[in-house]
Amino acid sequence: MAKQYYLSNNGTHIGPYSLETVLKKVEAHEHQWTDYVYDEAVGDWVMLMEHPEFSAKVSQKPTSRPAVPVEPTPMTETLKDKEWFILKEGNNYGPFSQLEVVQMLQEKALFEYDYIWHARMSSWSRVAEVEEFTPEKIRGMKASTDTGLAEIFFRRRHARASYGASLIVHNNKTVFRGQALEISAGGAGVLIDNPHLQPGQSLFLHFQPGDGVPPFNAVCQIVSKQFVKEAAPGATDPVRYGVKFTTLSQSVRESIKTYTTGKAA
Repeated sequence: MAKQYYLSNNGTHIGPYSLETVLKKVEAHEHQWTDYVYDEAVGDWVMLMEHPEFSAKVSQKPTSRPAVPVEPTPMTETLKDKEWFILKEGNNYGPFSQLEVVQMLQEKALFEYDYIWHARMSSWSRVAEVEEFTPEKIRGMKASTDTGLAEIFFRRRHARASYGASLIVHNNKTVFRGQALEISAGGAGVLIDNPHLQPGQSLFLHFQPGDGVPPFNAVCQIVSKQFVKEAAPGATDPVRYGVKFTTLSQSVRESIKTYTTGKAA
């Protein structure tokens, strides 16, 4: 009997399907290369992009190139060579310069968990795993006095501080558990026990009391997603999400501002 696979689908699973059927679903854009497939031989969920039987099917030929204009300056001239391709939502795009990739990261058009490729690389890799886009490299660019670099970095509107509190999360279908890592009046960084949530999704979060902030509810939108090496105790999947608050009471917002301002003082 041919090997069968289950596909992730909004926190649940569908299938089983043959390898050929899964590939057809990806080609039809019913699923993306960043969706997960359950491999019974492994006994775990594996991203299609990272599964050896599927990863060889990913084309490296770009299909189109979104425009991301960047004004050159003496320093940015060395970063403008268009050498990078990205894999996003099942399509390959490029070529982009290193500076354009950094700008897309800042604008949340690209995320650390997305895949990137360069001719000198043997295979696609997550942006966060590529030396040119490590936090250290980007911090160095951000600290530059070159105006062409400084303009691509955003200043945070809200003060942010570490914040430890447990979470209850639901997406109108399933309830998950999570852990807050940091908070601001505009959003939060959280760990959620589900690796299948995607940027753009809306979530309802119930924050348990923690670090002087009372319990509160918030409707949020996922704006970033990052796989981390170590999860907090009790987290079953090491995935960190950045969320922005779309619905939050003014009294809670003021309470968070008081908390984060006090931590920064």
